[in-house]
Formats: sequence, structure tokens, C-alpha cells
Amino acid sequence: MKKSYSILTVLLITVMAFGLAGAQTSPSIIKVGISVPLSGPAGPWGTVPIPAYEAWVELFNKDGGFKVGNKTYNFQLVFADDKNSPEGGAAAAKKLIYEDKVNFIAGHWSWNFPSVSAVANQAKVIYLGRTGNEAVPGGVYDPKKQPYTVFANPSLEEFVSDIHAIVEVFPNYKRIGISDSNLGKGIGWDYLDRDLDKAKIRYHHEWYPPGTQDYTPYITRFNEAGCDIIYGGGDVLAAMMIAKQRWEMGFKTWKTGTSGAVLDPMMYINVSGMEASQGLMGQYFGIWDFKKTKVDPKKIQRVKDAMEIVSKKQGKSYTYTGWVGWLPHHLEILAQAMEKAGTVDNPDAIMKVIRGGTFDTTLGKFTMSGAKTYGSPIVFGTPGAMSQIQGTKEVYLSEHPLTHLP
Repeated sequence: MKKSYSILTVLLITVMAFGLAGAQTSPSIIKVGISVPLSGPAGPWGTVPIPAYEAWVELFNKDGGFKVGNKTYNFQLVFADDKNSPEGGAAAAKKLIYEDKVNFIAGHWSWNFPSVSAVANQAKVIYLGRTGNEAVPGGVYDPKKQPYTVFANPSLEEFVSDIHAIVEVFPNYKRIGISDSNLGKGIGWDYLDRDLDKAKIRYHHEWYPPGTQDYTPYITRFNEAGCDIIYGGGDVLAAMMIAKQRWEMGFKTWKTGTSGAVLDPMMYINVSGMEASQGLMGQYFGIWDFKKTKVDPKKIQRVKDAMEIVSKKQGKSYTYTGWVGWLPHHLEILAQAMEKAGTVDNPDAIMKVIRGGTFDTTLGKFTMSGAKTYGSPIVFGTPGAMSQIQGTKEVYLSEHPLTHLP
């Protein structure tokens, strides 16, 4: 006997089917907290990457986000001003976790690791940031007390990679002068010196008080030590002033640079002068130019598309590549870890996947390592790429990838 259905029944079934399909495809939101300086002296460095972060996340979500089981998830960014201070970092982390209810904290680079990590770990919120003086073994990092910390940016080790990349492209160097504010002193430099000594790289340190404007005494001492390359620890203004003043002192063949990406070549040219700024080096995340590190072409295109979106919105070319080296691959690590763990809300299960896990990201494919060095295999690799200013542009210079830590 054939069953008969009324038109109303058929319509009801159709509506329910579409409703269920809509419910199944509607993505759930994973909120990620971004603790960066949005005000104060470091404010510009925190705000410049934000438009690119937002454009990249928008494209990532449009491309399907990520799936855990049969459920689709999208990322949502929530920003908080950490003022680049310990107190600001703690306040920002608390706001993000307890008020904004973020699932993770990522993209963190400010000099307040101890306070942000302490708050995040107490709340069992996975936190992705960098290494550095305060985050090295023997510093304040403890894998037992901070089990939810991930060093997605091994900035200390990346500095060592920078030096190697410089030496490889300038093999006839005499000695590398390493400059930094005395506020940057710490155990991290002991590790750096150990690695440079082991590689038999010649170097000389000079420390200056924060806010220094006259670097001629330090340039003189670099000269007395036989240096012909000066590379700084991330102080952009100091790097620009050293480039300018060393030129004025007649050391025109010296190479100069600083860790961290070049924000805008014209900024350096305006401060240091056209001639003095030529060849100024910085870390580089123009992934389309990498020579030794393979990156998925689709990921390269997403980065290019994000920068194009920002360029159109701002009405001028957006050339800063530094943003690529931070948040995008943090989010990709998280997405892939949640997919493999089969959960979005069990931090222990997610961390179990992250420790020693291999992740294919915007910066390339690396395996988390560092079990001996950091007490836990939670350190991601880095392409170790460098750029230099040529004319009014930033161009690829060299590359020394960091692929594994003992």
C-alpha cells in the first residue's frame, strides 16, 4: 500500500531538512585573546599588525575554518592593551580570560611573559608566545608550573639564527657587535653567548641605558673591538640612530640591523638618512621569498590576500611582513591541535597533541621540540629569514632555519 503525503507535510519535512543543514554548517566561535600594547611608547608596534591579523582571520574563516568531528569552527579575535608592562600584562590576561571568556591567548610578544603566562596557566588557558630572557630555562619558565605555555616563537633561538644568517651572507665579517638596552640583560644572553661560542662566531656586547640618543661612545667601543657588523636586540629606534651615527662617524662599510621585522623602510630612511639606511637588516616573514623553507602555496596566497585587503582599506601599500611571523601560525597550530585532539575545550588533551607534534603552518612545517632544553617539547621552529633595505624597499637577504631544539 502506497503512503500518501500532504503538501503541508512535504513542506514541513523540507523546512526541517534545510533547518538541520543550516544548523550543521553554521560555525561555532573560538575566541582567541591577543594581549599586545595598544597605547604608550610600544603602542605603534602593537597596532600596526592588527588590520592584517583581522584580514587573515576573516580569510581563514571564509576558507572553512577548521573542523573537530563534524562541527565547523571559526576564530574570533579579542584584543587587550597590555601596555608592554608586567602590570598591564596581568590586567590584560585577566580581562581576556575572565571578562571576554577567550579560549586561548596567542600572538603574544610583549616583554611581560611572567605575568601573562602566570594568569593564563592558573586559568588552564593555553598561551602561545615567545621565548626570551625571562622565558628561558633557568629564568621564570617552569614546565611543571606552566604546562599550558607554548613557545610558538622561539625569539631567543631566532636571534641566534639571525646571527648565523648574517655570517652566512657576509662570510668575511670581522666581528659582530651585539647591542641592547641594559634592561634586556638576563640569563637569555648567557644562552646566546654559549651558542655563538659553540659555533665559533666572533662577537662583542655593548649595553646602553634605555632612552639613549647618543650612541657614539658605543660605536667607538665596537670599532675598538674590531666589529664591522652591529646587530641589536629589537630596539628599533636605537638601530636607526646607530645606523645614522655610525655613518656620520665614517664607518660607512659597517652593516647594521636589529631583530624584529622592518616596519616600513621609509621610517628608517627618514630617521637614518637614505645612504645610512641602505643594507639595514631585520627579520623577514615575506614567505613568498623563502629559499630554504617550504610553505604551502595556499597559505602564501592567503597572506598576500590579507595584505591586499589592508592596502585597499588604508589607501596605501601595506608592506609590513612581521605580522606573518606571529598570530597566523599560532592559530594554525591551535586549529590543527584541536582537530587531532578531537576537542576544543580540553586544554590537557590539546597540549598532549601540541607537545612533540608536527604542524604545517604559514611559516612552514616544523615539529615541536626542546624536551631537553626547556623540559618540554613545546618550541616551534622558525625559518630564520633576514631582509635588508635596498632603495626604498625591503628585500630578502638570507635564511638560516631553526628546525629542532634538543
